[in-house]
Amino acid sequence: MTDNSKNDAGAATSADERAAMVRSTRRWDLRRLLGGLFAFYGIICVILGIVHSSSDLHKTGGIAINLWAGIGMIVAAIAFLVWDRLAPVPEEDIVGSLEAQDHEKAVGEGRAAG
Repeated sequence: MTDNSKNDAGAATSADERAAMVRSTRRWDLRRLLGGLFAFYGIICVILGIVHSSSDLHKTGGIAINLWAGIGMIVAAIAFLVWDRLAPVPEEDIVGSLEAQDHEKAVGEGRAAG
């Protein structure tokens, strides 16, 4: 009975570790990071385009370049964030990658049976 409870606890820990790895991988997905950066810099450019619109117009041939670049960045940010939301990294890929890394580490340390 004690052995079964240890196995169940080990499986639960492993399942908890896998769930944590999936959350961590999805949290640091490159699409999410790029979307956040594009949104941040896009908002800054839009604010600069609105506040300093008249000072840059003569340099850019009459185009409010900061405003348009900021709008473009915000559109790109929305695209990245929607893409991340609609097509997250599959859990099987994350777990498979984690298991492959664990196996390679075990082989390198001489703990695996091949």
